[in-house]
Amino acid sequence: MYVEGVGVAGTREWVIQNAKGKKFVYESAAEAFEELAEYGPGAAVLTRRVYRGLFRTKPIEDWQVVEAR
Repeated sequence: MYVEGVGVAGTREWVIQNAKGKKFVYESAAEAFEELAEYGPGAAVLTRRVYRGLFRTKPIEDWQVVEAR
């Protein structure tokens, strides 16, 4: 288990995955959902929780599909 310490923050990553499997990174869920229509049918918004340190990002969840709100 990874413990939070100095310089480590737990955050979420947001991406859009298009029908061909290519991922595009976004800063927030709102931003990702605004751009989703531009990627056409088969595109989906994905998220996962990660810990970010000074020189490393460690995922603590697998990618999960987020349904439109």
